[in-house]
Amino acid sequence: MEILRGFKDILPQDIKKWQRLEKIARETLESFGYKEIRTPILEKTSLFARGVGETTDIVEKEMYTFLDKSGESVTLRPEGTAGTVRAFIDNHLENYPFKKYYYIGPMFRYERPQKGRLRQFHQIGIEVFGIDNPAVDAEVVLVDKIMLDRLNISDLRIEINNIGCPNCRPEYSKKLKEYFQTHREELCDDCKRRLDRNPLRILDCKNKTCSRIAKNAPKITEFVCDNCKTHYEKVKENLVALGIDFQENPHLVRGLDYYTKFVFEIITDKLGSQGTVSAGGRYDNLVEQLGGKPTSGIGFASGCERLIELMDYDEDQNIDYYFACLDDYTTCMKLAKGLADSLKRSVYVEYESRSLKSMMKKADKMNASYVVIYGENEKEKGIVIVKDMKRSTQEEIEIEKFLENEVARWQ
Repeated sequence: MEILRGFKDILPQDIKKWQRLEKIARETLESFGYKEIRTPILEKTSLFARGVGETTDIVEKEMYTFLDKSGESVTLRPEGTAGTVRAFIDNHLENYPFKKYYYIGPMFRYERPQKGRLRQFHQIGIEVFGIDNPAVDAEVVLVDKIMLDRLNISDLRIEINNIGCPNCRPEYSKKLKEYFQTHREELCDDCKRRLDRNPLRILDCKNKTCSRIAKNAPKITEFVCDNCKTHYEKVKENLVALGIDFQENPHLVRGLDYYTKFVFEIITDKLGSQGTVSAGGRYDNLVEQLGGKPTSGIGFASGCERLIELMDYDEDQNIDYYFACLDDYTTCMKLAKGLADSLKRSVYVEYESRSLKSMMKKADKMNASYVVIYGENEKEKGIVIVKDMKRSTQEEIEIEKFLENEVARWQ
């Protein structure tokens, strides 16, 4: 039996890195006042069709969608923003004093698996509701950058753009369509379809020919309204004030339809074509679009698998105490419980019937700091033997004094 293509087991030897990633993310986000939210993995399909955009690749080609037993169309979440917005509306979180949220969890897209891109992947994301101030746009970038810095991820560049709003974007879409129409025969099949439905999506195409053509396309910065322009300029002023370096990319549009005004990506050259580590932007119409009151929004999402690839972190897999049990497992369990309760030390009690030599080899593979040996001879003497694996020394300790001795050892 093999695992599904595009899915991956996270094994014990990798889990420390994942735990460190999640710990640093939580500490960073909570230090800026973000509160964790957990939304269902399964939602109504209409949520993503309306929220993400019917003309996006995600909705058209990549969602895991099926009918449940009641005949309703449901979808495994392909991204985190739409579900968080739905939760914001359903639970009337506009009345909650905190307007900043974060989430960590799995997402699902039926994509072609490759390095840094799986069909089940994980994201860390934040969402901010009801704050129009462009300073919060800069904070979102700042928080993202601080999190990446604390993860020891370097050699990154931040690209930003102003993609306008529903007031100024229609004229740009018209000019964009006119431009790409003259190159229609050179476009890939997907972009030929996008040309009629949403020409902005062509700017996000990874096809080499389409990317080459897009480089000479009209720039949205030439069409944005005064409101969008003013907002964007203030975001840049705040980024400069915070000492955050960035590059302006007039063709950066992001792959989701809900974005407005300010968007950004944090990119690396270390992962090949899958270079986007983190990305986000403003979505001031999404809450209303999904049935809520007019409420502004902004956020970002980072792909955990890509962060794991880039993290400069290596921790030995180890255990503090390995109990080499040759007799009376109950006594070993009690001693192990005492260590776990009093010292919060990691313990591993061996329950398999093994020779002492075999157990010592196993303890060595686990990189155990100490081995506690307890067999028939030790039981008769009322002792345990504690072997220090780093110093290659050992001592006999009375069972009644074992816990007291070990507490003193770690002081």
